[in-house]
Amino acid sequence: MRAPTVLLLLAIAVSAAASEGGPDRRIRYVSYDPDAVVPVDAVVGIVTHIVLEPGESYVTHAFGDGKAWDFAAKANHCFLKAVATNADSNLTIVTDRRSYHFSLRLLAEPGAAPTFEIAFRYPDTEARKRREDTRRSAVEDGFKGNGEKPNLDYTMSGDLDLAPVNTWDDREFTYFRFPGQRDIPAIYMVDLDGNESIVNRHSTGTSNEIVVVHKVAARWVLRLGSRALAIWNDAYDPEGRRNVSRTASPDVNRVLWR
Repeated sequence: MRAPTVLLLLAIAVSAAASEGGPDRRIRYVSYDPDAVVPVDAVVGIVTHIVLEPGESYVTHAFGDGKAWDFAAKANHCFLKAVATNADSNLTIVTDRRSYHFSLRLLAEPGAAPTFEIAFRYPDTEARKRREDTRRSAVEDGFKGNGEKPNLDYTMSGDLDLAPVNTWDDREFTYFRFPGQRDIPAIYMVDLDGNESIVNRHSTGTSNEIVVVHKVAARWVLRLGSRALAIWNDAYDPEGRRNVSRTASPDVNRVLWR
């Protein structure tokens, strides 16, 4: 009696999954392949929704028999509907990123299951995003430094409305964190003779609120219009850290592929 009981429980589970909206063959997910033709099964009066990549925009399309089909597009959404009983044809959709090819087949038999939706997936985009995320994480980890305690010993004077929230260095770069909703001033390094110069820099942080200057100096001047703020590094180490990585960070190595 155990086997019938198990079968009954399986049947109940399958029925419950179906009632909760399980897989439906009328809705399909397709991995984009520029050399593939995607079949579309249609029934007169039923619309097929074609979902392209977010941010992708429709440019144009062409049918083998345009009189048998209605077509509409908005951003990355296309809508297709057969309007004739003899509608077997093909369709090409061109966007600002790709071309898509479809074979269109009209279903006439009773109980036919037309294609309600085709949603494309993009292995190339997903792979590129994974590579970018990995590269970004590696760079961010590199810019955190080698575990040395940062130098926080900075003082400032002048127009304090220009002052960063924090200033510190890791003996290779100097970091200026600014509050949001404020114009970021120009940052000048001051040498021993009092000459000011612009140094290479980049921005980081969740809102690009941290200006990373690719030098450590004894003195800096921040300027915005007629206002100025002097910032002194009271623990300036003229030796600093030696950067042998050939990148903006000594902990991020440059690799050349041949």
